[in-house]
Amino acid sequence: MSHLIVPTINIFILKGTKVLLGRRANTGWMDGSLCPPGGHVEKGETPLVAAVREINEELGTTVDPNDLEFICVAARNAAPNEYVAYEFVLHEKDYEFTNAEPEKCSELVWVEIENLPNDVIDHFSQVIERSIVGDEKYLELGY
Repeated sequence: MSHLIVPTINIFILKGTKVLLGRRANTGWMDGSLCPPGGHVEKGETPLVAAVREINEELGTTVDPNDLEFICVAARNAAPNEYVAYEFVLHEKDYEFTNAEPEKCSELVWVEIENLPNDVIDHFSQVIERSIVGDEKYLELGY
């Protein structure tokens, strides 16, 4: 029996005690909820290259890959697929972020990492709480 695992990336942009999240819209998955920028790793890409691409696509800026810090990998069971997400942190420097995909994101918001709103998608809350606030390098979510 074949087993498909989808590689994804997420980038948690931090400024002080806040993280930048976008409110999903018109995607068909968790619309109205908050999540970090991210997406699928495309064929031929490394997770780091995918992270730089996704930031450019979603936030309209090109970041230096050396500014991205790997924080953990999260294995996630979300039937019918299973995902392996490479999670990165970007400590906000002089980058300027804009909502470059308003058709998929209704707003960008900075939220306190120690006081996350209830509408943050659960597995992203867990990455924040367990790997950014905590220091876990490997997470299993939804199994």
